[in-house]
Amino acid sequence: MKKSIVFFMLALIFIFSCSKTSVFVKKQQNPTMEGKYVWRSVIAGGGGFIDGIIFHPKQKDLVYLRTDMGGAYRWNKKQNKWLPILDMFGRNDADNYGVLSLALDPDNPKKVYLMTGKYTQDWAGKGVFLISNDYGENWQSIKLAFKVGGNEDGRGCGERVAVDPNKTNILFMGSTKNGLWKSNDSGNTWEKVTSFNPSNINFVIFDKNSSVKGEATKRIFVSAAENSKSIYVSNDAGKTWSLVKGQPNALMGIRADIAGDNLFITFSDFPGPNGATWGKVMKYNILTGVWTDLKVPEGQGGFSGISVYQKDPNIIAVSTLDRWGEGDEVFLSLDGGKTWKPTLKNAKWDYSYAPYVSREFKPHWIADVKINPFDSNHALFVTGYGLWATKNFKSKNPVWYFNNENLEQTVPLQIISPANGKAHLLSACGDVDGFRYEDDFSKSPPDRHSPPRWTTLSIVCAWQNPDKMVKTFNKPPYGAYSVDNGIKWTDFTKKPDVAKNGGGTRSIAISADGKSIVWYPEKAELVYSLDDGKTWSKCEGGVPPARPIADTVNPKKFYVYDSNSGRMWVSEDYGKSFAKKSGEFEYVTKWTVDDCMAAVVPGFENHLWVTADTKGLFYTEDAGDTVIKVEKVEEAYRIGFGKEAPGNSYPTIFIQGKIDGVVAFFRSDDMGNTWVRINDDRHQFGWIHCIIGDPRIFGRCYLAVEGRGVMLGEME
Repeated sequence: MKKSIVFFMLALIFIFSCSKTSVFVKKQQNPTMEGKYVWRSVIAGGGGFIDGIIFHPKQKDLVYLRTDMGGAYRWNKKQNKWLPILDMFGRNDADNYGVLSLALDPDNPKKVYLMTGKYTQDWAGKGVFLISNDYGENWQSIKLAFKVGGNEDGRGCGERVAVDPNKTNILFMGSTKNGLWKSNDSGNTWEKVTSFNPSNINFVIFDKNSSVKGEATKRIFVSAAENSKSIYVSNDAGKTWSLVKGQPNALMGIRADIAGDNLFITFSDFPGPNGATWGKVMKYNILTGVWTDLKVPEGQGGFSGISVYQKDPNIIAVSTLDRWGEGDEVFLSLDGGKTWKPTLKNAKWDYSYAPYVSREFKPHWIADVKINPFDSNHALFVTGYGLWATKNFKSKNPVWYFNNENLEQTVPLQIISPANGKAHLLSACGDVDGFRYEDDFSKSPPDRHSPPRWTTLSIVCAWQNPDKMVKTFNKPPYGAYSVDNGIKWTDFTKKPDVAKNGGGTRSIAISADGKSIVWYPEKAELVYSLDDGKTWSKCEGGVPPARPIADTVNPKKFYVYDSNSGRMWVSEDYGKSFAKKSGEFEYVTKWTVDDCMAAVVPGFENHLWVTADTKGLFYTEDAGDTVIKVEKVEEAYRIGFGKEAPGNSYPTIFIQGKIDGVVAFFRSDDMGNTWVRINDDRHQFGWIHCIIGDPRIFGRCYLAVEGRGVMLGEME
């Protein structure tokens, strides 16, 4: 997923402060851990950047993918789909879904290593090294001494973690800011390799032929992210290092593969996935020290992926990087690099799994390409929106198919489920607009939102008139409306004068009858429109800039919850003016303000519930004059409502929060008196942007999961 989406989300964390207030406390029973749920993906198909493909060299059909925000996957041939292997990590370990490197033990197919972490900025936490002895079913976590940038520049480079093929308890790991590290105990402990000076590393690769089995491999190559000379070699198992002579100037090694006595390297002037302007593909003879330019056809951008078929090293695949004009390409050589042919230019494309990818289709961000080590006609390549594969790679016109079965990588920023109408679920997503579903969640919709606006930030419908919807996005005029249940969208005639962008998630609201729109463009005053965005006026009454919500019963009523003051504001004139209510909610700190959200209760005027992160869960039945704290909910981050339980009138409540010390997803069927945990420890899904219930089906809920798409949960 593009890094801009994440930094946009970080920008939503505004600085708020307020004093602690008094509220009524509602006592409740302890939650039960009953109510088992089945979880599955709502299929969009791909939707994010896969930055690495890793085949096991000895076990057929064992292949993994790593991603920048969506974790890692293992192919299951029997089920013909990708299986996520990190869903057991929850909110507090969400950075584990940024996988910078994945390594396999060549002698033990069950063993998997991951280097995880998303960012290396000052505010980011340290990285984690994950070890599995059962194909990724369970993990041991080792805290690293440095930060890991799994969603930063260079994430599409080669594997920074490498297992010594001759002595597999030895591992080397390259960081992006803290140099080279070594483990002698299968990754349980690490020491910095002080003899290696560069701090930013693109890949580590062993020359298996330099030692015998049982002895530490003597020759190791490492690429540093340096534009002068980047390829280093050690001939004494990592004790000392030197630059390889004769290598290209002003380029850095991006990825590498070894076959026999030859080291094949792709070079670019920038690690990608953006910013590469030129590059080369070179072959280095390890014994003679001779470099050969393989003269892969050059063009705009550089090169990244490289794969040599070990059973016949004459078969080589190479991918370009950042050829934005014509689109990236995968080149194939059948004669050891003497001649090359493009495999995408004249290819046939099968979009059937996810038809939306056919819109404005152009391959990009092909950071990696791999030939199946057991079948040279089977090849895979990555893009910024998913995985492509072919089973006739060497033919004149290969057929590439979108190989993303159960691989969901979108970043849904908001999701809605209207109470009636044809559309049952709609999403607002980073980079790929969002999707509209009617009945079948098991297959990708025919298209994404049309016309495309790329990153959709928020989406809502008029509760009593769901054919009417509005959404915001990050391109002028920053918003649009639909009158046909979300099938087609019409841009607002003009943007508000105060709008610099579309605002954050949940930044727009539409009245229950669809006649009025209230909008909070980020860092700007609230505005309203009574003519579908033709004209905009300032909301009066001194209402602070915050996210608006529409009442589902009274079309004239809107709410704004100001977490800076802990006060609710109400409009009873379609958003023209607001008045402050007397009750006070708890404040939240500057770093947790995005976990403070207000939600209206469908069918109940003046009923709102508010999450306040570590301060808990609150609700009001009079629009904010009286505030009641739900006692047993220790922390609350996300909240939504679904269809009421049989015999009840009040909607079911879903939260992500902490109860009895457990952070999980919970459901209450009795207005918060009792709670049932609805997920287990294997289904935690990292970072959640929102949770909503289904207003038509009791017990069903949906999660908007960062980098994992939309998850559907329902009772077993």
